[in-house]
Amino acid sequence: MISAQEYGKALFLLTEEDGTTKIVAEDLKIVQKLLRENPRYEKLLDTPALAKEEKLRLIDRAFSSLSENVLNLMKILCEKHSVYQFSKIADAYAVLYDESRGIERVEALTAVAMTQTQISALTSRLSFLTGKTVVVRNTVDPDILGGVILRYAGKQLDGSLRARLESFEKSLKDIVL
Repeated sequence: MISAQEYGKALFLLTEEDGTTKIVAEDLKIVQKLLRENPRYEKLLDTPALAKEEKLRLIDRAFSSLSENVLNLMKILCEKHSVYQFSKIADAYAVLYDESRGIERVEALTAVAMTQTQISALTSRLSFLTGKTVVVRNTVDPDILGGVILRYAGKQLDGSLRARLESFEKSLKDIVL
């Protein structure tokens, strides 16, 4: 069994060395999306029922336009029957890429979709507070009554109306009459 974290780190170090870090990051996203949308293709590349040489030819045809590092990664994973680990490797690579470039990815959960103006304002504020380049992804969650929940760097900041109401309720219960 392979370690997705170690493969992601090794690929990142290799691409930093050869100057293809950004290109590989983009290619990994392309393949990750393709495999997510076509899970049967991933299973085909992992199955022992198909000859290794045939699977490698399929990879060459499908991914020939991508960087050599991504193509080679796909071949290695195929030979180890571990293509199913590709997404985890790509995620590990993305974390290292973001860290090295000072990028912070933030998920903003809201009851309704945020406007571009709101996203821009939130991005500017968070960039100022963190000192990093912030990329905000807005996710709509109808269970949130109002406000926003921010998730980033393993943290969750709850500025939702529900959290405020719960805090208010707790403070009312703590009042001694």
